Amino acid sequence: MASSPILQSPNDPRQYRHLVLANGLTVLLVHQADSEKSAAALTVNVGHFDDPIEREGLAHFLEHMLFLGSAAYPQAGEVQQFISEHGGSHNAWTGTEHSQFYFDLEQQHFADGLSRFAAMFTAPLFSSDYVEKERQAIEAEFSLKLKDDSRRIYQVHKESINPAHPFAKFSVGNAQTLADHPHESLQQAVKRFFDSQYSAHRMSLCLVGPQSLLELEKLARNYFSDIKADVAAKSPLQVPLYLSEQLQLQLQIRPHKSSQRLVLSFALPDIQPWYRYKMVSFLAHLLGDEGPGSLLALLKNAGLVNQLSAGGGIDGSNYKDFTLAFELTLLGRQHYQQIVQAVFAKLALLRQSPFPEQLFQERQKLLQWAYQFYEPATALQTATDLSLNLQHYPLQDVIFGDYRMETPPPALYRQLLQYFTADNLRLMLIADDVDTNREARWYQTPYQISPIDAQLLASLQQIQVPATLQLPAANPYLIADLELLSPADHLAAPQLFFESHELSLWYKPDTDFNSPKGHIFLQLSLPLSCQTLTQQAASRLWVELLLDRFNQQFYAATTAGLNYFLHVHRQGLSLQTNGLSANQLQLIGDILLQLPDPQFCEQRFAELKQQLCRHWLNSSKNKPVATLFSKLSAVLQPQNPEPVQLAASLANLSYEDFQHFRQQVWQQLHLEALMLGNWSVEAAAALQRRLQDWLQTQNNSGSAPKSKQCYIRDLGPVWLQASPEYESDHALIAYLPAREKSPTMMALFMLANHILAPRYFHQLRTEQQLGYLVGTGYVPVNTLPGIAFYVQSPNHAADVLYQATEAFFRHFIGELSQLHDRDFQSLKQGLAAQLAERDTSLSARAKRYWSALSQGDYDFDLTQRILNALEDIDRLRFQDFLSQLLAADYDVLLLATDPPPMDNYVKRLHKSQLTELLQQQRKCF
Repeated sequence: MASSPILQSPNDPRQYRHLVLANGLTVLLVHQADSEKSAAALTVNVGHFDDPIEREGLAHFLEHMLFLGSAAYPQAGEVQQFISEHGGSHNAWTGTEHSQFYFDLEQQHFADGLSRFAAMFTAPLFSSDYVEKERQAIEAEFSLKLKDDSRRIYQVHKESINPAHPFAKFSVGNAQTLADHPHESLQQAVKRFFDSQYSAHRMSLCLVGPQSLLELEKLARNYFSDIKADVAAKSPLQVPLYLSEQLQLQLQIRPHKSSQRLVLSFALPDIQPWYRYKMVSFLAHLLGDEGPGSLLALLKNAGLVNQLSAGGGIDGSNYKDFTLAFELTLLGRQHYQQIVQAVFAKLALLRQSPFPEQLFQERQKLLQWAYQFYEPATALQTATDLSLNLQHYPLQDVIFGDYRMETPPPALYRQLLQYFTADNLRLMLIADDVDTNREARWYQTPYQISPIDAQLLASLQQIQVPATLQLPAANPYLIADLELLSPADHLAAPQLFFESHELSLWYKPDTDFNSPKGHIFLQLSLPLSCQTLTQQAASRLWVELLLDRFNQQFYAATTAGLNYFLHVHRQGLSLQTNGLSANQLQLIGDILLQLPDPQFCEQRFAELKQQLCRHWLNSSKNKPVATLFSKLSAVLQPQNPEPVQLAASLANLSYEDFQHFRQQVWQQLHLEALMLGNWSVEAAAALQRRLQDWLQTQNNSGSAPKSKQCYIRDLGPVWLQASPEYESDHALIAYLPAREKSPTMMALFMLANHILAPRYFHQLRTEQQLGYLVGTGYVPVNTLPGIAFYVQSPNHAADVLYQATEAFFRHFIGELSQLHDRDFQSLKQGLAAQLAERDTSLSARAKRYWSALSQGDYDFDLTQRILNALEDIDRLRFQDFLSQLLAADYDVLLLATDPPPMDNYVKRLHKSQLTELLQQQRKCF
């Protein structure tokens, strides 16, 4: 067979083969020799745009049904359980014009996995029992998102466009749209939809794994040749998204969660033909600039906005909305028209200026480097990306298409700017106080549509460009060349490069990925940043103010392939930089110089304080399960309080109090650092000197503090009721922590989650229909292993959810006693395969080692010790472990929206009572 015509990076060792099966199915095969897993993804050119008008949500419903049994594998949930038990994962999504299904698992079970996966598309059952169950699941999913502002606003958008465009359809569906009709049941409808829409001609399949291309081709032909080919490819979409009367409109929307946002959108045609030039993303870069002279800097200085994002918006095969979204201050809410005028001033500047060739070449260089030093992703990520790319790019560009950035024809830039006019403008004002006169269907979103103010439109025709608005300068962080370490410089694990009373620096040069990138992690332990609730709230505001300052000062660094992250952790601050190792030391040095003494003006303090308080108060409107997990964290980690507590404390913080906090916070500073990636020994020594010099300027160093941690010990089962502030679903979390920290306990809890997760989901969600949000998770809190079961239900109170969870657990223990030892060993092997996976990127490796350091794993062998412990666990030991979790005196913490069962033995406590008991038990470790 001829070599692949696909363009691939010189740093990409994978092999590719493209083929088209006899039924018309497009297939891309990827041999990834170093992958422990194999993966498959199938994308079909069918989405909610294809829903029959009388059956909105049918494509989404079909996505659910395809996992629930086929002629070859009739048992519902068997596919998911098989994948999970063999170290894999699976999922699917339904979009506007495409749907995608995907999974991965251990490579030795790939053929069996593909057999089950392909059967979903050759002979799905559409069992009447599960049609009804999934109709209720879709209704539960719809109910779960009724207060989701993204969906609420999305629906308003749908009601303001050309009603003949398929985007206007209700995409999710619910029990009403999926009801049986007199002439046709839902079961008949979904089967008819599948038969009339799903066809090999509309599909693209990608298989990835360590198998040879010949083996992968055999698998594709064996399992996917039977997909029917009796439906032709779809015709292009011709209906316009907007008619003339749907432009120059202003939408005013009242959100569920408090916010103040302004969104400007400009209607563009299909931008896919321009993919070679990346012109739309380049224009987003120019408009979304955050450096000196930028649109954002102008509006921040005027006190009108806090944030800007450019280039988002919906897009499809014949449309693109280019949006500029602003987070408003109180002043900006009052004078939002000035923001619109400022945007048009920036657009006028772009029109008046020559094409910024140097800035374009900078973006080209970064994409060229990203492609040249391409880091292959996981098998699953590769499969999902390439399966979708096959739908959008010509074959040669299925990989390179995301990186291709040719210099555009001179007229294209001017052509694109012609769409950014007042005639083509729509405004969306989202705020708590806007006037509304109607409600959106399905989500009851209050909104109003009116023409954009005529005076505003007239003013946009004669905008003057202020002198403070400028195009970005040449990027000082962008260098001419990149240099890679020699493979001989590679170290297998981090080494302690330097240690003193005030500083620990770990260093690992890494050449495995042939990447010019590096990572630096810094943990700044600051005891006086986190001892009281006021300090914790002030620390978070401090970080927001710092990032607000940095966004302008270091924006050029972020556009030159460098990133920085600053956040609060339980002992102080954490600073991370990553990206191209060249100039990264300069960036981290510049950031450290800014940390101690920046001057924040009182106005900016007040604006970000108000925004942060609003964000925290909005948490009370989160999904109940999310709220309960927040309470769990707050109970067990006192230095991570609930958002509403932080908001109340921050509301009382004055500017003077904050200044005093900043003066005191630097006492007893201690640093721990990790440097990993394309770093020479000289670079590590340079970082050491920078950190030591910086510590000397602070003159307040200290030793690493011991963390204070809360463990649930000898309390037995406790029921903590946390009623939601707003009428909402019922929810339950059952958290079971280990009684000791050891590799064996970690292995046992991980194995429990690995085995129970698919069964718990299938039983409570699919079979019993107790809720849409159902699952388990391995939850290590304070480094102590544990497992959490969670359910959210619109119809069943928490006591019912608890009883169903307990019954499931007891039933499973009974089933386990009948399990053959050979099958138990297979289940263990699935978990072992997950734990033993090699790092797939430099980023994943860096995070793993930093996590190990934070847990005190200085030998970096905890995973191996867990694997060794897992090997020693037999079925009887595991069964005994699960039985202990069900003991009447086991320390389980149940967080719920409702009271416990009347006849239950659990203790019912208020949060204050539980907190007091835990404080009495708290120890330093």
